[in-house]
Amino acid sequence: MDYKLISGDSHIDMTWMPGNVFVENAPAQHRDAVPRVVETDAGPHWRAEGRDLGVYGGLGFGFSKPARGHSKHVDMMYDAGFYEGGPHPTTPDLRLKDMEVDGIDAEVIYGILGVGLRFESAEMTRVVYEIYNTWAADFCNSKRGRWAALACIPCHDPAVAAAELRRSAKLGLKGADFAVAAAVKPIWHRDWDPLWQAAAECDMPISFHTTGPNVREPNDEAMALEYDIEHRMTKISLFQVAGAEYLASIIFSGACERFPGLRFVLGECGVTWLPHVLNRMDEEYEDRRDHMKGMPNRPSEYWSRQGYTTYQHELGLPAFLPIVGEDNVIWGSDYPHPDGIWPESAKWIEEDLAGVAPEARRKITRDNTGKLYGFL
Repeated sequence: MDYKLISGDSHIDMTWMPGNVFVENAPAQHRDAVPRVVETDAGPHWRAEGRDLGVYGGLGFGFSKPARGHSKHVDMMYDAGFYEGGPHPTTPDLRLKDMEVDGIDAEVIYGILGVGLRFESAEMTRVVYEIYNTWAADFCNSKRGRWAALACIPCHDPAVAAAELRRSAKLGLKGADFAVAAAVKPIWHRDWDPLWQAAAECDMPISFHTTGPNVREPNDEAMALEYDIEHRMTKISLFQVAGAEYLASIIFSGACERFPGLRFVLGECGVTWLPHVLNRMDEEYEDRRDHMKGMPNRPSEYWSRQGYTTYQHELGLPAFLPIVGEDNVIWGSDYPHPDGIWPESAKWIEEDLAGVAPEARRKITRDNTGKLYGFL
């Protein structure tokens, strides 16, 4: 296929998944607790472990009911027909039509990682991720060459994580998504080496998709209600810079030196904050170099060799490309999230990459993703 534009960060969210897929594929002992869609007075809802998760076919990455007026972008998605005709993200033909509207030839798909963090049972998370990963492989096979799905990897046990990554590689998935912020141990801990080793051996890039920083939460329900917009705007505005912790943790873990085949991606973490953090990491490394026995190279060198970050729309990006590296930046539409840019990807690419040389632009919008995930 002649690829012109590849999104390195698109999504399938739990809210859009087929309502019976987990029940039909769960082991008998888990069948009563796995997620399913049930009819309620408020319409179809997802339930799991006896608890309500929210609406089927929700607003975006969560389970909130979609409605006009939530934001200008959501209204635009309504106008483009996204909420009509069934679940677009998980229906191959509908998803392809949405891609055509946006001029996108192929996508890297992040999955249902977030729902696994809601379960009380780590075993439930493992079972649900396994079912999803198998389903995602079949979804990609329905339209070969259009999608590269990332496996959802459990974060409660390194051995379990490594085993699921290896299984997912055999299924044909092209990378893995790992919830670093919820991991049982920080990712600078050596206990995660089996996962990094498996990723290197299976040629499966590991993504650390941002879930936002740990900002102050309202003290009580009354405060949450009164200051809802202030709290939400604070969290969403800082959403991408949470990647700074992921970046420092994986590089200072020494994993990039121990496993030079490991490649990591800061999912939806943006670009323009990276020079400051890489500079700080290099300065601290030089000051304590004698203590960093397992890291003969500067952090910025490991970044250049093994790291990537994705963005969707970012002001001032061209000025930072020489520092961050045109080989290390990946564009993505974030479809179908309400803070994404579908169906206006072409508009924002033109604005954000104005003045960028054609070769560098091609890397950012096609080549880097295509080579990393096997499209090219």
